[in-house]
Amino acid sequence: MFIEAIVISLIIGFIRGGKLRGFRRLNKVTTLLFILGAVVQYLISSIGQFADASSVELILRYIKPIQILSYLLILVGLLTNYRVRSIWPVLVGYILNFISLVSNGWLMPDLVANEVENVKLAFLGKTIQFFEPYPLPKLISLGDLIIAFGIFSLIQEMMLSDDGYRTSYRF
Repeated sequence: MFIEAIVISLIIGFIRGGKLRGFRRLNKVTTLLFILGAVVQYLISSIGQFADASSVELILRYIKPIQILSYLLILVGLLTNYRVRSIWPVLVGYILNFISLVSNGWLMPDLVANEVENVKLAFLGKTIQFFEPYPLPKLISLGDLIIAFGIFSLIQEMMLSDDGYRTSYRF
């Protein structure tokens, strides 16, 4: 969902006459920490697709500390860029996903495949499903949807700011 938000927002930003120089406004070091945390989260979520289970055994043994570290990296990246208005929806979605993970033993509940009885805060789990006409069918959470909206808004804000330092953007 995040890749789609990034690609669509970049395309719309360029169509609207936006430029990439607006991204100068973000803190470079902590933005890289945010990206690193997001990449680690992506790798964790796709670890089940690896063919050889023995090669990922070490990672699976330390999955909770790795998840906590990735969430801390993302949190640092978000909080250091708090002056950018579009960071706030990303932070809200991040917090919703974090609450769901912590309350369910560091597993994001999949409510389509599992029963709701054993899940805490079920509405924060993966409940929104994109079906087959959508090019990349998937199951996402409310937090993921809010994060995708925030990413879209953030890219629009950065690309459409005149000097890269304006605090609002136009629609």
